[in-house]
Amino acid sequence: MITALEIGAGLLLTATLLAAAMVLAAVQLGGLATRDDEQREVEAAGAPRIRDVVRPARASGGVR
Repeated sequence: MITALEIGAGLLLTATLLAAAMVLAAVQLGGLATRDDEQREVEAAGAPRIRDVVRPARASGGVR
């Protein structure tokens, strides 16, 4: 009788650990699939940014 209980407990523990591993894997894969676009964006080294190239217009509206 003890052996049957030990086998049953082992199977229950194995099933629990397997279910937990599957949930963890699903969460990790879901996080990879739904990353922000900004994280996937690759920027070229040394490339000027738009805000560095284009200077804003002066508030006075006139040209000196």
